[in-house]
Amino acid sequence: MANLIKKLLFLLEIGNHQFDSILWKTHPEKRKTLVDDIFKFKIPIGKSKKEICELFGHEAHIYTSKTWSYPVESDQFGNTLTSLSLYFKDEIVTNIRLKIKE
Repeated sequence: MANLIKKLLFLLEIGNHQFDSILWKTHPEKRKTLVDDIFKFKIPIGKSKKEICELFGHEAHIYTSKTWSYPVESDQFGNTLTSLSLYFKDEIVTNIRLKIKE
């Protein structure tokens, strides 16, 4: 019963939710509900690029080999409003930021 309530709250985008790789990859329109957990537990920090692809998927916008960005929230036209940026050093994530388009 508790899992059903959690799923309903997630689908309705109510509150913040525990990061779940499958939900992140299958429901990109709901990612903003998972972001707090990513930062709270620093989930990407210390992970390799391969591990990041497994956790977050392969659709990152790769600006350079040192910066990857995943869309978190988009407008009705598909333009990214908020993105999760991952910064790599020696192929390992060392920093994360949430970028909000102005």
